[in-house]
Amino acid sequence: MAIAGCGKTDNAARKKPPQVVGAMPAKAEYFAPRLVALGTVTPLQSVAVRPRSDGEITRIMFREGDDVRAGQPLFQLDDRAQRAALGQAQANLASARAAAVQARGDFQRAQQLVGKGFVSAAVLDQRRASAGTAEAAIAAARAEVQSAQTALSFQTIRAPVGGRTGELGFRLGANVRNGETVPLVTVNQLSPISVRFLVPPEQVQDVRSAMGKGGIIVVARPQDDGGDAPPLATGRLSFLDNNVNAGTGSVTAKAEFVNAGARLWPGAIITVELPLAGSSPRIALPEAAVQTGRDSPFVWAIGPDHKIAMRDVTVAGRVNGKVFLASGVAPGESIIVDTLTKLRPGDTVRTRAGRAKGTGLDAPRTVATTAGNGG
Repeated sequence: MAIAGCGKTDNAARKKPPQVVGAMPAKAEYFAPRLVALGTVTPLQSVAVRPRSDGEITRIMFREGDDVRAGQPLFQLDDRAQRAALGQAQANLASARAAAVQARGDFQRAQQLVGKGFVSAAVLDQRRASAGTAEAAIAAARAEVQSAQTALSFQTIRAPVGGRTGELGFRLGANVRNGETVPLVTVNQLSPISVRFLVPPEQVQDVRSAMGKGGIIVVARPQDDGGDAPPLATGRLSFLDNNVNAGTGSVTAKAEFVNAGARLWPGAIITVELPLAGSSPRIALPEAAVQTGRDSPFVWAIGPDHKIAMRDVTVAGRVNGKVFLASGVAPGESIIVDTLTKLRPGDTVRTRAGRAKGTGLDAPRTVATTAGNGG
């Protein structure tokens, strides 16, 4: 009785209502390989402006959000002490020069008199040494003047790069110190500007090949605009990293844009598009049809005997919900496109009419799968 019971259970399993899935015949469409990715707008230069000396802010010579040029004065710190130190150093230099004139004159007179016997050789040596000391004093005083001038210049804080200023970190009258952790202001270069993005592993070689043939044009669009909005900017690929991310297989890339009108803003997330080659026919399937396997993407293919099999594929690109395949599927093969759970290699399928939604591809057949070898 136990054996008979097991037989009934097996028969019931075979007669279990099949799982309904959608399938469609693989068809080729013309596909121009391109990379579409999300990127982050990044200034080529972003400088946090900090003081190199201590002092009170006595003037702020710009407004938040102003465009500034490299070297333009931004802040003035109280410089009275530095000006006084410079004046003292300049006075010391003048005194050293006057002393040197006197020392040189004494040495020259001693040279004239030593031959006549009016001045001894020892006195001549003393006058020579005094003249040398006076010249050294001039050099030291000149260095003091340069040091005082540098200290004074630090009281005027200038823009290190051209760009747009951000929010002020300190206001008029604030006392700041050398090495402040909070910047006085941050200047971001807006033109040109860079966009950083990741190249997925299946398109790294395509990007490298396109770079070898010349510059790659990069189009920047608003995020999630569906490709309908006008481009924000057009630039060129400027950098492809020499290192592959071990976790994802992706490679960091950067594009550079002139950014006329400052339409690309630092920190913004945008969509970048890179055409990589001319168009050629490729098998097109809905995104849902292509699954992620342990070693490679795969699809479920229905054979002539109505059995299903996992088929490894190579992805050429993805555009608007479609996946274009470089290899793995031939035109006309029947591919399962939805309800792909609980499928096993070798399951037998039956087909009936059906329709896929939202793929932009031809309507598929709907098939039913059933476990076992029977049809």
